[in-house]
Amino acid sequence: MKMPEKIDTIMFAPCGMNCNLCIKHVNPKNPCPGCQIDSPNKTKNALKCKIKKCLETKRVKYCGRCSEFPCKLIKKQDKNYKKRYNFSTLDNAKRITYTGINKIMLEDKLNWQCKSCGGIISIQEHICSECGLKDDDE
Repeated sequence: MKMPEKIDTIMFAPCGMNCNLCIKHVNPKNPCPGCQIDSPNKTKNALKCKIKKCLETKRVKYCGRCSEFPCKLIKKQDKNYKKRYNFSTLDNAKRITYTGINKIMLEDKLNWQCKSCGGIISIQEHICSECGLKDDDE
């Protein structure tokens, strides 16, 4: 999957994950549309996400804007992502407090677009979805 020219802000999940950069989104057979989009194609994890359900009651769109941030839910998810993918959803969610969402999406495009072919480098695998290049190979 090629990196879009402009990443729509609806692709920024409440927890701080940019859904465009998720391995489930770049899956060519059945791409997940993203956490904020209502669709039957969502992954099971996206459908049962406790963080998203929590924010529906808080009347905020992103964890980083919640008065209880960082809560135990986001800390638990962050610990898991750091261990499995070397990526901090907590740090990414914090960006929402000092960086505008449009700037975040632009920075993510620059940081996670394959320099070789323009594909998307997934956060989970650090591999380009188009050419298979590992981001540390560049």
